Amino acid sequence: MNENINWSEKVKDLDKTIRQEIGIDDDNEAKHILIKVQTKAAEPIEPAFIVGEDERFLDLFVLSPQGPGITSTAVLKDNIQSVGVIGGVSAEKIDPSEVPEEPALLDDVAGLYQ
Repeated sequence: MNENINWSEKVKDLDKTIRQEIGIDDDNEAKHILIKVQTKAAEPIEPAFIVGEDERFLDLFVLSPQGPGITSTAVLKDNIQSVGVIGGVSAEKIDPSEVPEEPALLDDVAGLYQ
C-alpha cells in the first residue's frame, strides 16, 4: 500500500505548509528536510533526511545522536507507518554571529527552520 506514496514530495509539501503557517519567508527552499520515520518497529528513525526513493524503498541518511556521523539506510515502504517533519536546513549560508543563543531558540518555533 505505501509503495505508491512519494514520500519525498509529501515531505516537501509538509515542510512548505509548516513554513507558511509559522510565517517563514519561502524564498529559500529547504535543501535538507530533517524527518522522523515511524516504522512498524518500536523505535522511530530520527533525525534523518531522504536521499533517494524508488517504488519499494525510501533511502535515508540518519544522523548519529552520539556526535558527528551519518548512517545510510533503506526502509521498505510497506513498513512505514508515518513520516513527520522535524525541521528544514536552508541552502542559504547563515553567518554564525547572527544565530541567536540557544535559550532564545527554545522560545521560538521558527528557530527550527533556519
